[in-house]
Order: sequence, then structure tokens, then C-alpha cells
Amino acid sequence: MRKPAPLRPGDTIGICSPASPLPPQELADAVTMIEARGYRVKVSPHALDTHPDNSYLAGTDGHRAQDLNTLFADTSVRAIFAARGGYGCSRLLPLLDWETIRANPKLFIGYSDLTSLHCAFARHAGFPTVHGAMLLTLMKSDEFSRELFWKTLESREPLGVLPASPQTLNTICGGTAEGKLAGGCLTLLGHLCGTPYAPDFTDKIVLIEDVGEAVYRADRLLTQLKLCGLFDNAVGFVIGHITGWKGLEGDESRNDPETLWRDTFADLGKPTIFGFPFGHEPSPLPLPLGVRAKLDADAKTLTLLESLCE
Repeated sequence: MRKPAPLRPGDTIGICSPASPLPPQELADAVTMIEARGYRVKVSPHALDTHPDNSYLAGTDGHRAQDLNTLFADTSVRAIFAARGGYGCSRLLPLLDWETIRANPKLFIGYSDLTSLHCAFARHAGFPTVHGAMLLTLMKSDEFSRELFWKTLESREPLGVLPASPQTLNTICGGTAEGKLAGGCLTLLGHLCGTPYAPDFTDKIVLIEDVGEAVYRADRLLTQLKLCGLFDNAVGFVIGHITGWKGLEGDESRNDPETLWRDTFADLGKPTIFGFPFGHEPSPLPLPLGVRAKLDADAKTLTLLESLCE
């Protein structure tokens, strides 16, 4: 696996909007934040576009794909930040220049709808990416999480034990497991099944989280992944939250994510914890996908054994 180089002061960070649009002032505020860290910023030409027919898309598929392809081809750009999630990344997958992307490993950061791109890069590009805060989330994160975000992108050393309090975590199955991290937002993982970009969880520690889903819908998505055999060869599971989850109206107490996690993963008998603070959280921890880690489900710790960068 080829790894990207770490960020250094003066490097250029590219910003694009591969999914939904970002308000101009919020983009301007994010640029100011990045420049204050000592980096240059290159905003893609279509980063502030809106689609003429679909308000949930940041411009046309062609323009969004063009921006992403151009940033990977641009040798002055060392990292690519997604402006925000929403929806639209999966529409870009057939339009991406995979030869150019494979030849130019860069730091690529995002979560939520960006899960589609993370899975596609894992299959077709061969370098690690970061399931981490996008611009909107990064600006609102607490100082500790922001510093860990930057440390992840600026260090050649493994970060070791990630700072998630064991008191907020729960164990479903004990034991330890080692493997590369994979996964992301449950909805996108389910929607990629049956495509050339479907996730491969063989020998992986699988990360799963989501936002705003009814528990029965999350159940349906997890069942889809199980029926596809995607969990069969995984070595362990780190579950986050369904942030803002929804139960059946009037019966929420009997329909909660904890019950679903236990029902889904207990019979697999693999090390599994839930409640890990990543993804759709106010101050999510950055998790480098494709990087080797160790899960100790008894101690409720996740340890990064190698660095994101070389």
C-alpha cells in the first residue's frame, strides 16, 4: 500500500464539494481556519455550485467529479477536504479518473456520504483515507478533537490508543482482534452492496455509525450486510452511534440501537464494542481507514498500530 505524505506548514489543501452544497460564508470561515494553521488553500471551481434541478447536490455530477479528479492530478495539492456530506458521492464513482487517483496518493478526509468514496478508494486506489471531520464539523469540534484531527494528518508516527473513555463504551463480545480499519456510515455501506465499489471486510476491524435513522431501517441495512456475507470474514467491530436515532412512534423504549447492536453482533462471536465517538458526533475522533489497528473489546480500547502517512 502506498501512503500519502504528512502535511507540513505551507502545504496546499484542496477543498471540493462532492456531495451537497455548502453556504459561501461557512466555506470562507473554514478557509480562514485552515490558513491560520499555516496551510495554503485551493478551493475547487465548483465548490460553491448548486444543481439547477436538485437542491441537494453541489452542482452537476460532471463538475463535482471534475473537481475531485483535478485535485488528485494537481501535484501542488497535498490533502483534499470535503466541504460537507449530504448526498451525491456515489453518483461520481463511474466518473472518477482511477488511474490518476491511484498514481497520486493524497490525504483524503470526510465521513457520512463520503463513505462511498472511502470504499471506492479502498478497492480501486490502494491508499488509506480518513473517516474524519469535514469543514462544517471541524469548525464546531472541541479543541482536543481538532488537535487530534491535525495530528493524524501531520504525523508519521502511529497515534496509539485513541482517546475514547471506556466509561462511555460497552462490550458486546470480548476478546482482541488486529486488522486494518474499514467501514463508515451504515446507510452508504448498505447501498454499495452489489456494486464494484462494495466494501471488503475480510480481515478488517469494521466501523459502523449513522445519523437520523429509524432503528428498523438500521436493522434492515445491517441485515443486508449480513446476508451479503460481508461480516463473515471480519475480525471485529467498532460501533459508534445512530445519532438522533428514531424508534417506532409511541414505542421508542423497545426500539433502541443498543438492542439492535446486541441482536446483530452477539451471535457473530467476534470482539465488538459500541458507543465509540466517531462519525456524526459533535467532536468525532478521526479514524484512518486502511491502517492497521488493535481492538481490545474487554479493555474497550482501539489502538492504531501504524501511521496514516509515510
